[in-house]
Amino acid sequence: MVSDPKAIGQKLLLSALSVLVTFIALEVAARIWINHLAGERRFLKYASLKQLQKKRADVKPRYTPHRYLGHCLTPNYVKGKNRHNSLGYRSDEIITPKPEGQFRIFCMGGSTTYTTEVEDYRMSYPSLLEKELKERGYANVRVINAGVGSWTSWESLINFEMRILDLAPDMIIIYHGVNDILSRMVWPPEAYRGDNSGATRPVVMSMPSIFEYSTLLRYLMIRMGLIKPHSSIDRQLDPVPDTYYALEFHNQKVEQTYPDGIFKKVSVREMLSVNGPKYFKRNLEHIILIADSRGVETVLATFAHSPLFTDVPIVASEECASAYAEMNETLKSIAHEMGVHLFDFAGQFPPDQRYYTDGLHVNVEGAKLKARLFADWLSENDLVARFP
Repeated sequence: MVSDPKAIGQKLLLSALSVLVTFIALEVAARIWINHLAGERRFLKYASLKQLQKKRADVKPRYTPHRYLGHCLTPNYVKGKNRHNSLGYRSDEIITPKPEGQFRIFCMGGSTTYTTEVEDYRMSYPSLLEKELKERGYANVRVINAGVGSWTSWESLINFEMRILDLAPDMIIIYHGVNDILSRMVWPPEAYRGDNSGATRPVVMSMPSIFEYSTLLRYLMIRMGLIKPHSSIDRQLDPVPDTYYALEFHNQKVEQTYPDGIFKKVSVREMLSVNGPKYFKRNLEHIILIADSRGVETVLATFAHSPLFTDVPIVASEECASAYAEMNETLKSIAHEMGVHLFDFAGQFPPDQRYYTDGLHVNVEGAKLKARLFADWLSENDLVARFP
């Protein structure tokens, strides 16, 4: 029996129309869900850039774009026990001008200073450091958390000059390490530049794929791991160029495929060897020079990590282990050459897993110990001024 081409065409058309109608119905349902029914966590994860911008007044992401810093903390952000003040610091409000007699310390760094894995902002290491110092008799000390996730010494240099200095700091504590190491995993060598453009690129707030205009398809692609949420820091606020290979190194190590791709031609160890910590050194030297010119004391702290988290390549791999040692030696040499204070925190903080969540970020117990060690060292070296 010969099939009727016309009948076949009609069946195909009906099938296509049926699929289209079903898709439209599901898309409408998905949009109603994301805009009216989804909770804050799911909205931030699955909403489009346009939906995020429209609802920004009601649902604030943790980070927000910044003209000179790439991204910074969203001012007046509140989620559960976490909060940012009106100036965009993970801290209680900062009184301006500074009260007479207050000794003001800013803790500078990335997510390890922000204390990302601790929900309550009052349990972050800078907040606990203030509490520890007050218990030691420094009644007028004020410690402010100036850490921001994924920041390197580049951002801290700009932030110090453009934002922190306006708040009259008496001391800064600089705690950087891992993000500056990752910024060196770029290739070819000429991509390793003083402006860090080999590891970061300008933020372009746009939808890269037509499929992502569909709430339904976007939801499915995010669930399947094909794309990252539009609110993701490394999607919209911290994009990377093709010359940056830290993420590929991490993925290959996790999947046990290293070395593959670019790493068949050049290893991460060679990248780190060729791309030495010269910009890390330069950035910190510039912070120190600016601080010294304004009468601000600088404390450098070596960077601690735990290699016991064997499933986290950026703490357990041999390549990164040597890089941490190199960065900490660089910090020691800077302190010696520039005549500033150095706290060998990495030499005192134990690698015990009970203090960490992933070998880099501390938990509440780790934050308490970190604050106590810093407070002990500052007190023993009489670096915090006492006021009546």
